[in-house]
Amino acid sequence: MLDALDAAELRDFSAACVLDLSKSGFAQWRAAQDIYPASVIKIALMTAAFARFADGDLHPDDRVRTDEANITPTAEPTPLVAGYEANVAQLVELMIERSDNIAANQLIDVLRRERVTTAMHALGLEHFFLGRKLSGADPLVEDPEEVGRNSLTPRDAAHLLRQIALDAVPGAAQQRDILARNVHDDKLVPGLREGDRFCHKTGETSLVSHDAGILRTHEGKTYVIVLYTMPPPAPGGGDAAHVNPQMAAWMRRVRDAL
Repeated sequence: MLDALDAAELRDFSAACVLDLSKSGFAQWRAAQDIYPASVIKIALMTAAFARFADGDLHPDDRVRTDEANITPTAEPTPLVAGYEANVAQLVELMIERSDNIAANQLIDVLRRERVTTAMHALGLEHFFLGRKLSGADPLVEDPEEVGRNSLTPRDAAHLLRQIALDAVPGAAQQRDILARNVHDDKLVPGLREGDRFCHKTGETSLVSHDAGILRTHEGKTYVIVLYTMPPPAPGGGDAAHVNPQMAAWMRRVRDAL
């Protein structure tokens, strides 16, 4: 772990977890650090939605009208304009596959942030907190119900992904399939090998660049891989994507050691 971080020149501004689910092996670096999770927190929203589907008090086909108050810039083209009706399943898929911030904000209204926080604590995510909606740019989206800063530590992210990998939460197989369709493959994915399957979620702001997921190697082994980074600003500013090649280099070294 540390050798890979050093080789990628990431040790000073990163936190990481690698779980070997076949051997219960665990390696970590600063995994309890409370780094802003950005869009990685959307995994928890997905898991909470599937739990509600299983409980029967929410249905994937339930219709939700897009609220203008939830509109914010988002990573990919989106159908979610004010007044557009989507079902809950579509919101979950857009939120994970295309990192749609508007879909995430609509789901926060549907699922209720306090209920999501309670549900994640019940799953053992000790430091999880869903405090505010997501914004794609400044100024931040207005959120009258904001109660604080979002928190999902690398350790808690790994714990949640482990439960999804081991079918320990409702709809785990469906959640893995949705994570596998993530279109943002510019962080850890270039460090993988042909035939590997990575079910993952990225997160990025001007200050952080993250990737977290379940790796099924072509040899048939399963791992949870989480890497959070807080790189120094790039010359000229912009998002933290300038660290992506270093993240791929770290993944390549870790993959060679698995």
